[in-house]
Amino acid sequence: MSYLYNIACCLPDFKMAQRDLATYMSALYSISDKDKDKIRIMYERSGIDYRFSCLPDFDPAAKNKLFTDTTSEPGMSDRMNIYFKEAVPLAKRTAEQSKKNEVVTHLISVSCTGMAAPGLDLLLVKALGLNPTLERTSVNFMGCYALFHALKMADHICKSTSNAKVLIVSVELCTLHFQKTYSSDQVAANLLFGDGASACIVSAEKPVNEKYFCINRFYSEIIEKGENDMTWRLSETGFLMTLSAYIPALIEAGIGAITKKALQQLKVQQNAIEHWAIHPGGRRILDNIQKELKLPQHALKDSYKVLKEVGNLSSATLLFVLNQIINSENYNPIQPVFAAGFGPGLTVETMLMNCQV
Repeated sequence: MSYLYNIACCLPDFKMAQRDLATYMSALYSISDKDKDKIRIMYERSGIDYRFSCLPDFDPAAKNKLFTDTTSEPGMSDRMNIYFKEAVPLAKRTAEQSKKNEVVTHLISVSCTGMAAPGLDLLLVKALGLNPTLERTSVNFMGCYALFHALKMADHICKSTSNAKVLIVSVELCTLHFQKTYSSDQVAANLLFGDGASACIVSAEKPVNEKYFCINRFYSEIIEKGENDMTWRLSETGFLMTLSAYIPALIEAGIGAITKKALQQLKVQQNAIEHWAIHPGGRRILDNIQKELKLPQHALKDSYKVLKEVGNLSSATLLFVLNQIINSENYNPIQPVFAAGFGPGLTVETMLMNCQV
């Protein structure tokens, strides 16, 4: 059994109001007034009030750092250069808040918005002054559900190593990959995603003074019909996302059966779940899940709150939602928690915590 605690969540410096981003993007696309109205309505209905970026570029009064040419897209190398300048300090700040005085034995870095070798894991070992002999690994380019894979690895490590203390650090700089192309995929990606970082400790030992989650079990399933509806690919001008309008319906159609299978593993009934940590992949996704699972109105309040305040932060988002739950007034580590995330595949990842088995 393993325990998740010391969640830390950090955001970069530049805060962007969603209404201002709608105006910025409409101008960037060079589209008709009719299409500008469509963009404005989409942003208004997104369920997002603010997002954050490592870039000042989205403020009309600021000097652009990346989007300096109005006629062409920045290249991959320009985007990656900024990624490693900005990602490491943000990840370090987040990791320090999570690590505190813990003696870390393992490090898992998570990101799908930047890659290189030496990678984020090695750069964090140096930045944090960690023991260079500690065990480390990286979860790269898996998308929004990547944090689940990091937690799975940490759980396996804790089950095999009695003194393990695993530091997980996720950092995503999604706004580096905004594209000027006016297409349904790029409009959706530019509308949803923001930048942020999160971290936590997973330990084989129950913490004494910190609030914690007890990790029970994971369950994963692929919705093969959605194989081409959510993709994340490399290009000369950055990482390109496919984000089909069918995704909310695909998730709605599959989430009921997947949830039932996940709960059956521990013989837990759905009505026993007290906290739902659903990755806020978008307002329609949350709406459809709430409808399909027949959840009460307040059940996804933490997911809606994170979406409203910061948008979708890809893999970093789950810990933002769990942080809301663990810091709620009446949280108790005997209250069952069901977490779910979604990503390319179309993959659904789930996790059960705090179940008394």
